[in-house]
Amino acid sequence: MTKNNFITGVATLLLGFMFSCDNTTADPINNTLNNPGGSGSSGGSAPTITGPRILHKVIANNVTNQEYVTTGNVLEKAIFKEASGPNSFLVGTVTYTSGKITRVKFAQEVNGAVPTNSLSYDYNITYDSGGKINYTTCATMLGTMPNFNSEYTYTYDGSGKMTKIVEKKKSGTTYTHFINYNLTNTGDNITKLVTENGITSSTGVPDMSTAMSYTYNFSTYDAKINPYNTLPKTFFVMWSLLHPNNFSSLSANNLVNFNIVYPAPAPAIPGTYTYLYDTQNYPVSDQTQTQKYIYKAL
Repeated sequence: MTKNNFITGVATLLLGFMFSCDNTTADPINNTLNNPGGSGSSGGSAPTITGPRILHKVIANNVTNQEYVTTGNVLEKAIFKEASGPNSFLVGTVTYTSGKITRVKFAQEVNGAVPTNSLSYDYNITYDSGGKINYTTCATMLGTMPNFNSEYTYTYDGSGKMTKIVEKKKSGTTYTHFINYNLTNTGDNITKLVTENGITSSTGVPDMSTAMSYTYNFSTYDAKINPYNTLPKTFFVMWSLLHPNNFSSLSANNLVNFNIVYPAPAPAIPGTYTYLYDTQNYPVSDQTQTQKYIYKAL
């Protein structure tokens, strides 16, 4: 798979994930159609998770598009279906050190094997004394050959909320490109992301005259619980660095309205999400019952 097709295919699929979220045909434990206490219920007696839970799968049209492999509350692996083929997946494998995620590697698998010359992304993460991410490296490989290496540094406000991530890319030992991720927080939700993409000097100094900006307006959230918050936030920081439209998954609530503004003359992309919820304030479906969130009890 080429780099452009890889990124385009996965990004398109991820936008599809964001548009609607439904609950379960295969696992009735959270089913709002069968749970008399759930929103949108039409009767039945399936039990509801009333205590702690963790997100297990996202299913669309009876196909699993996301699966989170967990033991208890520990995420081991995440599997994302790609749009490029029925048996093509992007797999994120998680490594822990002293209870913290210190490595996340994303690699393509087709029919259970890694294709020749596919792209992989290997993030290695360090933390400051307060437990916040302060530095990350990412080795991008094309098959077994290095493609780019990236370095990330992080800025936080006085309340500990992430406000900026600076990425510098290297080819070998020479810096070539940068991306600034500028985050706006409103309460516990990320309401805006502006990325600035450009080239650097060979020593890593950004040339802002080359920068192109992309704006992600995460305009409106509900007041319910974001299911991605049941999984480790560090994982979704790395996932969002790979696909910035996913930064809203770090928010406490569920995104309702958004638009993505690309450099002119490309048109902005708007979107609206709808949800049905269970009695514990977790989303279980969108209003079309097309796409589903499935949880596991802890």
